[in-house]
Amino acid sequence: MSSYLKSEFYRLIHYKWTYLFIGICSVLLLSSNIVLAVVRSTDSSFPYATTKFSFSNAYNNMPIVFILCIMLAIMIFGNEHNNHTMKNCVTYGIPRGTIYLGKFLVQIAYAIIAFMIIIGVHILSGYLLLENSGPKEFELLIRTSLACLPFFIFGLATTNAFVFILEGVGSAVSVSCGIMLAFPLICNLLGMRFQAFEKLGGFLPWNIMSSIEYNQAEHTLHMFWDTATGFRNCWVFGIIQTVLIVGIGYLLFRKKEIK
Repeated sequence: MSSYLKSEFYRLIHYKWTYLFIGICSVLLLSSNIVLAVVRSTDSSFPYATTKFSFSNAYNNMPIVFILCIMLAIMIFGNEHNNHTMKNCVTYGIPRGTIYLGKFLVQIAYAIIAFMIIIGVHILSGYLLLENSGPKEFELLIRTSLACLPFFIFGLATTNAFVFILEGVGSAVSVSCGIMLAFPLICNLLGMRFQAFEKLGGFLPWNIMSSIEYNQAEHTLHMFWDTATGFRNCWVFGIIQTVLIVGIGYLLFRKKEIK
């Protein structure tokens, strides 16, 4: 496993999109803070040039990060099917489990590093360019990021499973979107009629991350992970679903004929 991981990290380090992905996402978030600061410099009454507004945009849009996990997993998987490199690995005696789990571990490691850099740029630029709204928003952003981390890992696991099982990248992306996005939305619709689907939908990452509500009367946000129980359940639900999809993907990959 260690040798395979080293080769995967070596390939990733020498892949230009490893850096372009982080760079593009960082620049986009940095640009949003620059725009807020520029508008504030021309209009002193502009109320949104604050870290509160900037950071709230980040933790309110975690579902977007969830979907980006699909692109990230595809990027790291590379052109294994087209280049027949996976077949060569198996022919040389590398166990399928090592290949499957190795890719997944590399995806997790890169995703965590990339997220820390990107969100770090956003936080730092926010404090440098915008009015400081106090520590509450920063703490909320960190808590939200930690609560959503197991869901991001689930997104990577789902895409990783289907990109191994299905030879076409387009098919893998479609199925992953179906499980990660379409299925929760379908559960929400059916949940209006059937209680079982309503309960099932409450366990799904997309629905949990999208459940942020604003209380107009109290001027407060209510999130699934506000309480210790909710935060713990994020990790429990994320880990259970990740283990299930990793296990299913591996079992199907073991039976797959590699061309």
